[in-house]
Amino acid sequence: MSSPEPDKIVIQHCLVSFKETPVEADRSKDDAQALAAQILERARGGEDFNTLVREFSDDPSPEDHPQPGTYHMLNNGVEGMDFGQVISDLNGRAAAKEEELKKAIDGGAMAMEAAQSEMEQFIEGLQAEAEKMQSSTPHPRAAMVPGFGDVGFALAEGEVGLADFDEEKSPFGWHVIKRLA
Repeated sequence: MSSPEPDKIVIQHCLVSFKETPVEADRSKDDAQALAAQILERARGGEDFNTLVREFSDDPSPEDHPQPGTYHMLNNGVEGMDFGQVISDLNGRAAAKEEELKKAIDGGAMAMEAAQSEMEQFIEGLQAEAEKMQSSTPHPRAAMVPGFGDVGFALAEGEVGLADFDEEKSPFGWHVIKRLA
């Protein structure tokens, strides 16, 4: 009998994509499949996973991140602060800033061009904040592609697995996944 899945996991992944996916990586499907198998073998052989992710992943990650491609995930039915709530908060802050600038324009305290520039800078700041929080704030399993969670939650800590390309379960390509915690 298999043990129950954990409530929360931390995984690191290396996305290997190809031309016909939403990522539109510059390789064929066959080349992507072969590369994913090679990365999986190298990771299972003990190569540094951070290095493999930095070298091969098609999922962008901040260059200075100590563990690129990292996601915290909450299992189905587990309550807690998640990345969707972070995005909702950031969207609320953007809407409040937009309203503040609209009032300044309507009241004659600010020109339209200045308000647009200030809003663009504000949005860039929010996007940077979201990027920074993406790897440390849990994502609900249901918000991720199914293959990602199916493989990630089945792994033991330190184990590496592969979510094969599937148009529904893993539409971005192959995910070589290492469970960190």
